[in-house]
Amino acid sequence: MRPVIRMKRKHALAAVFLTCSAVSFLLGFSAHAETREADRYRKGDGLQVETGLSDGFETMGFTCLDSDYQGGYLFVADEVIPYALSVRYGLADNDYGTSDVRTWLNQYFADTLSVTEELTAVNLPETGDSVSDKVFCLSIDEVKNPVYKEIVRKVWTPRRGMRYYWTRSKRENTTNQAYLVQYNGHIASSRVSLTEAGIRPAFVLGREKADTGQGKIWYEGDTQERMIHGKSYTFRCVDPNYCDAGMNRAGALFLCDSIIGGDESVFDENHNGWEASDLRGWLKEGLADSEGIARAETTAGYTYAGKSSDYMISERKFTKRRQPGNKTEDMLFCLSLEEAIRYGKYLWKLDGSETDNFNLAGSHVMGYWLRTPAARDGKLCYAVTYDGRVAPEQVDNDRIGNRPAFVAVQE
Repeated sequence: MRPVIRMKRKHALAAVFLTCSAVSFLLGFSAHAETREADRYRKGDGLQVETGLSDGFETMGFTCLDSDYQGGYLFVADEVIPYALSVRYGLADNDYGTSDVRTWLNQYFADTLSVTEELTAVNLPETGDSVSDKVFCLSIDEVKNPVYKEIVRKVWTPRRGMRYYWTRSKRENTTNQAYLVQYNGHIASSRVSLTEAGIRPAFVLGREKADTGQGKIWYEGDTQERMIHGKSYTFRCVDPNYCDAGMNRAGALFLCDSIIGGDESVFDENHNGWEASDLRGWLKEGLADSEGIARAETTAGYTYAGKSSDYMISERKFTKRRQPGNKTEDMLFCLSLEEAIRYGKYLWKLDGSETDNFNLAGSHVMGYWLRTPAARDGKLCYAVTYDGRVAPEQVDNDRIGNRPAFVAVQE
């Protein structure tokens, strides 16, 4: 026979109360835990991040400013990185999109952080382009935000090169000044070349750990390997915000580091029209993997006359005339003459060289084709040659090779 435990009524009520309280406590704790897990960070939470810097900045503290900033957690550094360890805002131009500070934060600093794989790239309206940023400066509106003020405008002890920190906002009606925050929390503005101002970086952590296998932000100088007709070629980013022949912001333009010989394919046997050329077909057939490549409009809408020399190219050397033609789109293509003018500093640089080094020629690489036809007899097309010229060549000349380009999707 099972024993029976008897209680007085008041004791039983107390037991029920305690049991319910315990259950409520556990349920409440569970609910709180679930909420805390959903919100990995709350405003004011701190985070220690390892960096690639030196001089006491090897590890930096970051504080959460906002738990819902473009879908993630906004953090800002607790300290100002001095100019000696970073860069100035810029030389003279206050456009954040092309500033030295933006380049440094994204091309150097971001990749050294211990949380780099968790960073969420965000779009900043001040940049005016389609490139997202992993690390950035706060804007003047964010600095003035009363919710952020306690953290972003706190007083700190100034040192050389860090009496101020930059925002990403240009001062109105100026071309060479941007807003900054002083060590006493006051807001001011100064010329972007000021070296007494440092950087107080901010970044966004995603609500879930980022999938590093999905997408990438491309910057000038980044490289990719691509297979063409069974051979591997290195391509280098020359424009992260490329605008194609149809004036579409297509992505990041990558140009081949080397020249593929004319013995592989001439431009064409008979005519200088890009849309039906042998070279266009050869490139289309040879691309082994198109993953991450965007279609770009490559319509050759003009014919040109003129030429340039001495490793220099200028629009003034050429005259153009519109020509009718069908719209073309390609994943792998040759630059146009207009693009050659736009990217003139890269025309005679191969293999990532910082100086012109395309000044010697092999049998089939005395130059490389542009996709722009030259005026006259229909069998001339423009080419960049080893002796510093951009001039028409016969389309069946197998001494002229090709230097293909493609557009990478920008995430």
